[in-house]
Amino acid sequence: MSPRQDDITVKNKKIRDTFQHESALLDIINETITDPDSDREKLLEACRFIGKEYHKLLRNTIKITRVGDSNQRKLLHMLELEQEKLRLEQEVKDRTREIEEKNRLLEEQSEKLKEMDRLKSRFFANISHEFRTPLTLIMGPLEQVINDYDDPRLIESMVPALRNSQRLLALINQLLDLSKLEGGRMTLHAVRQDVIPFLKGVLSSFHSPAAPKRVQLEIESPQETILLYFDDEKLEKVLVNLVANAVKFTPEDSCIRVTVREQRQGNKQFPEGFLEIVTADNGIGIPHAQLPYIFDRFYQVEDADKTNLKIKQTGTGIGLALVKELIDLHHGSVSLTSRQGENSGTEFTVRLPLGKSLFKPSEFSSNDHRSPTDKFNHLLLDLDDPTVTDTNGTDEHSDESDASKPEKQILLVVEDNPEVRRYICRPLQHEYEVKEACNGKEGLEAALRIIPDLIISDVMMPEMDGFSMCKQLKKDVKTSHIPIILLTARASDESVIKGLEQGADDYITKPFNSKILKTRIKNLIDLRRHYQQGIQRELMLQPSEIKISSIDGEFMKDLKSILDKNLSSSEFNVEDLADRLFMSRATLNRKLRSLSGESTNKFIQSYRLQRAAQLLKADFGNVTEVAFEVGFSNSAYFTRCFKEKFHQLPHNYAGGSHMEALL
Repeated sequence: MSPRQDDITVKNKKIRDTFQHESALLDIINETITDPDSDREKLLEACRFIGKEYHKLLRNTIKITRVGDSNQRKLLHMLELEQEKLRLEQEVKDRTREIEEKNRLLEEQSEKLKEMDRLKSRFFANISHEFRTPLTLIMGPLEQVINDYDDPRLIESMVPALRNSQRLLALINQLLDLSKLEGGRMTLHAVRQDVIPFLKGVLSSFHSPAAPKRVQLEIESPQETILLYFDDEKLEKVLVNLVANAVKFTPEDSCIRVTVREQRQGNKQFPEGFLEIVTADNGIGIPHAQLPYIFDRFYQVEDADKTNLKIKQTGTGIGLALVKELIDLHHGSVSLTSRQGENSGTEFTVRLPLGKSLFKPSEFSSNDHRSPTDKFNHLLLDLDDPTVTDTNGTDEHSDESDASKPEKQILLVVEDNPEVRRYICRPLQHEYEVKEACNGKEGLEAALRIIPDLIISDVMMPEMDGFSMCKQLKKDVKTSHIPIILLTARASDESVIKGLEQGADDYITKPFNSKILKTRIKNLIDLRRHYQQGIQRELMLQPSEIKISSIDGEFMKDLKSILDKNLSSSEFNVEDLADRLFMSRATLNRKLRSLSGESTNKFIQSYRLQRAAQLLKADFGNVTEVAFEVGFSNSAYFTRCFKEKFHQLPHNYAGGSHMEALL
């Protein structure tokens, strides 16, 4: 109990005692009044005493009432506070539930947006494939006509068609770039390099488009060399868009000037300074009211200059949006100023940071950075020469004879679009035996059945795509050696890398030039021939030390082990070797031909003779003993075969002149 409550209890007790005392006095007064003998003075004294006590009682009652009122107000206030607390707690709970519900809805919306982004990316990839495939069938024949015919009128009519096909391809690529930038899938590969030669190279590519309008292209720079971190592929797209717009909207007999300035003094946006690239023209200009929207996607300038109809053209609203996104990716900025009327013209100012402080570690690349597709460019021959030399082979079903008569290599073309398939096959049929399959599943079955020398496959196909088919073929020992070229409309680095990771030997993006395809085929077949020669050289030096990688290496290791165990048996033949390797005779023959250039029968014989050369060198025994040891039942036949291979008799080889024979 609190002190104040104790005080109130004491005071209440006093009031009760007072009332009891006063009650006793009233009894005395009543007795006095009713008693005729009572003392009057005594009665008056009792009345005075009662009056005083009543005054005390009244004062105490007032005090107690005041204390009670104060306590009551406090209690009421406490109740109000408690009610307010409960109300606030309930409100907090309600708001918390609302926030949790909103967060849940936001998460759902976020997932929906991510799913929409994934769907959009797939849509762009699919629509790209649908566009690129017809473009292949348009651009390929146009290029063939232009290259193969000398009729000027025909070429004159074909060149605009090819040029507009290339323009359509460029628009498709820009849409894909915007999609990748929006999805955060485009990464920077910045390399420190001289930007001046790069700018001159880009500008020089516009001399031909600018020539009909007699437009001069100039570049101004106070320095011959400026080192800068930039992604040359992406910066090239920026400059191509800016210069192309300048050429498009600049009148005849004008000048387009690219000015380069280096600003070493840093600021808040560019701590180490910046490089400024200004592209200026004296074209029709852009209305001032439309300048804030010029970098928005799909925005097209309206009412540019209706009086200048010769140069009034419309764009797609894609290029400048892509320019802005790519410059932002470089941590730079792009702006423009434009004038209309007299002294009209437009200036685009690109600023790129000097130094590397604004770049993330993941945004740097080595100086020899090339895309996965470019890694194969060094294999290309001179494309001005349309000829591709024939290759020689042997009968795939003959393993008892090693005749060297010329035979066409077998190519397997896997493509679901019949028109594209015919376009690929037609120029190859004169030099190769071409087989066809219409999807990945049929392609896999055909590859296992015929064991081709090379496979050309599309990526996006029904039932089984090119990636899956490639992966399965490279995992199967029967087909792991076959070179595979993937043709695809998916031009992103991720798709190229995925194809190469599945074991593809080359990757060509649609639309493609048929001469490039033929050159890649020839180079891969030549590369396979070099592998064959390498195996033969290693086999000649040491049969037990053949070195090949991956599944083919395991195959050769198993093959060598089986031959070593059965080498002395003259009855061990091709059928026995094929059974031990769980292959058909024809499959084994084509695989060995692809790896070593020899039929199975010839390979076994070569292996026996190489082992014989080792034994002779080690003085194992005489010629007859060595012949029997390596599986020859007739020493005369052994001697004849040995001489054909090493160009000398066995006993001379044993005498120490084997090194000359090998050389």
